[in-house]
Amino acid sequence: MIQRWHEKWLRELLGVRRGVHLTGARQCGKTTLAELITGSSVRHFKLDDDMYLKAAKDDPKTFVDRPPGETLVIDEIQKAPELLNAIKMRLDQDNAAGQYLITGSSNLHFVRQVTDSLAGRLGRIRLRTLALGELLGGRGNFLEHAFAREFPSRFEKFDKRDVIHSACCGGYPEPLSYAEKVRRDWYAGYLDDLLTRDIMDVTEIRKLDSLRKMAHWLLAYSSKFFEWKDLCAAVRLSKESSANYVSALKALYVFDELPAWSNADYAKIGKRAKYFASDSGLLANLSGWREDQVYLNDDACGKLIETWVYHELATLVDMNPDFEMTQYRDSDKHEIDFMISNACGELLGIEVKSGMASLDDFKHLKWFAQKRFSGRFTGIVLYSGNSTLSFGEGFYAVPLRALGM
Repeated sequence: MIQRWHEKWLRELLGVRRGVHLTGARQCGKTTLAELITGSSVRHFKLDDDMYLKAAKDDPKTFVDRPPGETLVIDEIQKAPELLNAIKMRLDQDNAAGQYLITGSSNLHFVRQVTDSLAGRLGRIRLRTLALGELLGGRGNFLEHAFAREFPSRFEKFDKRDVIHSACCGGYPEPLSYAEKVRRDWYAGYLDDLLTRDIMDVTEIRKLDSLRKMAHWLLAYSSKFFEWKDLCAAVRLSKESSANYVSALKALYVFDELPAWSNADYAKIGKRAKYFASDSGLLANLSGWREDQVYLNDDACGKLIETWVYHELATLVDMNPDFEMTQYRDSDKHEIDFMISNACGELLGIEVKSGMASLDDFKHLKWFAQKRFSGRFTGIVLYSGNSTLSFGEGFYAVPLRALGM
């Protein structure tokens, strides 16, 4: 079994919070992770079981009863939203840690009900699809090494074709071993299920064809800046409707929004965000890309690998509340793909290259360190080589394989 990095964080959070909401995209492994929470003081209920589902709906207050010291794990809780108020009542009466672990898909009605009923009462963990390091048995400490400026001098072979293969496969467990055509069919069915099962009953989403077109349009702009007017024109919706549709796709974990960096919180308002497909497999397979085509297409290759790197970094950032990820772009066209800050006020700037690294790739990182940031800044260019190379104090070319440390 693949060791999920979030298992440790889940256990720690259950030890200090009254309950935990384990969320994430459909079929990313939430149920499998929840099943690892076992012991004599743990009870599991899967609401896929009709018997449990009927009991939960008929008598929610009794269903969530638990003796002191017991953890109740309820999987697919969105099937019985009646349980949320019952859990709220129990949590308001008892401050003990580890009372409930609930998992559920991102059905939009359910997301709102959890927010309304249990905000502040449950810790929240987002489980993403599998990261490279999880597949390779790594420890998930790339960012710690980056802030410490400590990397091995060489890494195992992981060239451009390897990166493209990993990115095209994506991180959803089921299709990982599929051949390309079967994998593309799986992703097409996956998106169709999301759009018809989890969105179709939401009143703000009235045009399924427009939503589907928007999903594919945003895929084409994964990792790229775009103008909202162009999106609205492409899907033939008003700005307000387009914003609602984008919010729905984010709530379903199809896309993520990466905000802009600023040295003052108020200055972030109005700065342009970037949008990324939440999993590089969504981008590659729903775009119909073949690995050999991507290798020869610089635009597709750049978008795919940057989207893949986003997912790898976001997985690491999710596990540590001391980290925050943003991106940087200014009116003078200085641009840095990813910016990660830590609790000490240090900043890590990361650029992504699909090929080899050169001194020119560090120009925006070095400009930023000299002109925009007075603290400790480390600049990294992730590239498809095997060796860690220094390009001046605090600036390194690091193999993409390091993300799997």
